[in-house]
Amino acid sequence: MLGLAAANRNMLGRFAASVDEKRDWAGYWEIDGEGRPSSADYVSDADFWFNLPANFDMLDAIVRMWRWTGDDTYRDDPRFREFFRRTVNDYVTRWQLQPEKILHRPRIANQRLESGKFVHSRGIPSYSEGPKDFIFGADLLAAEYRGLRSFQEIAVTPQDKALAVSAQSVADQIQQLLERIAWSQSQQHYLGVIRHDQSGFESGDAMTLYFGAAKNPDHLRGALDYISSPKYWQKINIEEESYTPLLLFRYGRTGPAYHILFDLSGREKPRREYPEVSYAVIAALVGGTMGVAPSRFSEPFDVQTLAQLPSAGDNASLLSLPFRKNLLDIKHTGSLSSSLSNRSGPALRWRAVFQGTVRQLKVNGKAVLASHDTLPGGMAVSWIAVTVPARATAIVSSMDK
Repeated sequence: MLGLAAANRNMLGRFAASVDEKRDWAGYWEIDGEGRPSSADYVSDADFWFNLPANFDMLDAIVRMWRWTGDDTYRDDPRFREFFRRTVNDYVTRWQLQPEKILHRPRIANQRLESGKFVHSRGIPSYSEGPKDFIFGADLLAAEYRGLRSFQEIAVTPQDKALAVSAQSVADQIQQLLERIAWSQSQQHYLGVIRHDQSGFESGDAMTLYFGAAKNPDHLRGALDYISSPKYWQKINIEEESYTPLLLFRYGRTGPAYHILFDLSGREKPRREYPEVSYAVIAALVGGTMGVAPSRFSEPFDVQTLAQLPSAGDNASLLSLPFRKNLLDIKHTGSLSSSLSNRSGPALRWRAVFQGTVRQLKVNGKAVLASHDTLPGGMAVSWIAVTVPARATAIVSSMDK
């Protein structure tokens, strides 16, 4: 969104290239400005810090960058391909993350040394770093599910397509395990970390929603209700809070999304200088307020918009947005009209989405029958797809029901 495509590709490439059998197919947790593992959390290949959701998280990030930029380096570069294959196959096996083994795995698998600076953090099975009495986090299951599912989009060789098919079966079983083990019927939300006896504690809702791993409609609503509650906001750290606005926008919880977004960006917010906060605010504005999202592989459009403004009378504009080979200007006038200007680049297929169910939408003043859908969070939407030629502007507006 900020035009940092080359930097993203470089960083993701560095991390992808860092996976190695000597580290049980984990990569480096941090890389310094010289391209080396950071001494802050690396002593040797047997003694380093690593959180297991990371490989899957990064695989999904690579696929998301591919969708946004259209840069086939992410799909075709040998170092990325090697990373995909190792992650969906060897990494899963080495760390005992198969559906039939994950409930019985040791908390820290593959410990090579009896003692050392990071030997008890070499393969933490969650992004949760405080508690020790658990075997995996819900975030690990959610990240594994999403990483294995995302691989299917970017697998192009016969070998990778065959691997993707087997990975989908694993992904589905992991997702079902998440629903069965991590969901708390009594508390009506996803638990964060799971013990050997399959009891759990803390909250795993944000990461489960972030990775799109909640499929049971009742569980999905429960998780959304949980992270929409002030009780949740008041006790999470700022790293987790930074994810929440975009999550809530994605599932149509506009009011709570703005409440947390304003809190994150407030001048007096403690730890607001954390780097993920500013980037998360930009992501929430572009992906939430403006509702900009790239298509997934094989979808019959390129870019989607969905206005989620604070109120129906508000307007919002986004200028000079880099998207694939295009440069875009996008404007929402209230909740009734959106425009997309294709300032440069080839013709672009735009899916203009509006809240609510309407029979028709106007495309450049001409009435067209609308299509309808329901977002995972329950919001009913109407949409139309229109091709915007180079150096042209299209305006789509909602009509009365």
